[in-house]
Amino acid sequence: MKKLIKNTNINRSYNGLFLVGLSLLLALGTVSCDSIVDVTDPDIVTPESLNSEAGIQTLKAGSLGDFAVAMSGSAAGHGATTGLISMSGLMADEYDYSGTFPTRREADTRILQNINSDMDNIFSNMHRARAGAEATIDLAQGFGGVPEVESEMQSIVGYTYVMFAETFCGGVPFSKVPSGGGDIIYGEPLSQTEMFNVAITWFDQAFSSSSGNSDLANLARVGKARAMLGLGQISAAANEVATVATDFVYNIEHSVNSRRQENGIYIMSTVRRQFSIADGKGGNGLMYRSANDPRTPWDGGTDFGQDDITLYYNQLKYTDENASVALASGIEARLIEAEALADSDDGTGTHTIHNALRATMSLPAIDFSGLTGDDLILAHMAERAFWLYSTGHRQGDLRRLVDVYGMQASDVFPWGDYFKGGSYDSNLTFPVPQSEANNPNYVECL
Repeated sequence: MKKLIKNTNINRSYNGLFLVGLSLLLALGTVSCDSIVDVTDPDIVTPESLNSEAGIQTLKAGSLGDFAVAMSGSAAGHGATTGLISMSGLMADEYDYSGTFPTRREADTRILQNINSDMDNIFSNMHRARAGAEATIDLAQGFGGVPEVESEMQSIVGYTYVMFAETFCGGVPFSKVPSGGGDIIYGEPLSQTEMFNVAITWFDQAFSSSSGNSDLANLARVGKARAMLGLGQISAAANEVATVATDFVYNIEHSVNSRRQENGIYIMSTVRRQFSIADGKGGNGLMYRSANDPRTPWDGGTDFGQDDITLYYNQLKYTDENASVALASGIEARLIEAEALADSDDGTGTHTIHNALRATMSLPAIDFSGLTGDDLILAHMAERAFWLYSTGHRQGDLRRLVDVYGMQASDVFPWGDYFKGGSYDSNLTFPVPQSEANNPNYVECL
């Protein structure tokens, strides 16, 4: 299943999606009232027009558009806009920073300020997507008869909670503007555990609303299982995705219809040469280039990046502005099942699942039968990293190695000397931006 995630020109606020209606009356003193021309602007969305299925679809498209920008970034903005996928790839071991923007170098070294403008934009776009989805759900439930819209939007809300939980520190508040109007209801800061649990609640609702649509049901199942992994509920996560078909995929899609709709990962790497595919980053990083693996294709190494000092290696997973990004897939479902087997020290079962997936790309078989404990988990995680490269999973996976499996951060995250000088920081998360300080409940990080 491919879902087109579109960006629209609907005006939005930080905590909600506000619709602006505009009427224009031009009257000339020498012209009679009968000759006044009424002009309807097709780009203006009025509250009345939303009370229909078409209007609800418009709201849905707005939320999905904000979610696409938050995740992948876009070509719009000064120097384009970074998304969470690229920035979390810098925080982990997927990308080296070959540009000059200090805010992006902060992510590469993990020395982040709470006034980092890139992260502020990502934080805001993710909350806009969530608020827009919640507004769409409220309208759809009031209108009735559009359960599939409700289900998709409920999953999008669930994914915003998952992404905050995996990449930000505990302390993210989730505020809401009542759909009927009124003052902002300021959210309380949530811990990582609370964010994962709220996500599960949303995915349960999405599954209930899916009305027999297997693709929407699978989207909810994979999202719920992802949140369960974050809570350390590994076996239960595997059970959750047991019925998800391996060929299932839900894509964030991009388009050349506008610069805002273009794939920002492609723009930031291939076009602007600021995100270079890494190889053994910080000693602990995986060899994404040296492996010569078709799951992490690349070229380059002969020219410098945007900073004119770093040899640039270009990712080839996303090869144009239209390239889609998998948000959830049946491959991910199988990887979750493999993790449950690895967690139970079943090396043979783990490599059986991995080899079935590898065969689909004519990759040679691997043997995990002699591995146990941390060695087996790390071998599984390496395979998972190649399958899910640059889709926004890796930072959360490395944090799970620390938080759930009890490994040392210095053994799994890039560590030691930074290649442009200085050292990688021990911080593993993005801070809640200072811009959230307008919320009286703001605490930055718990």
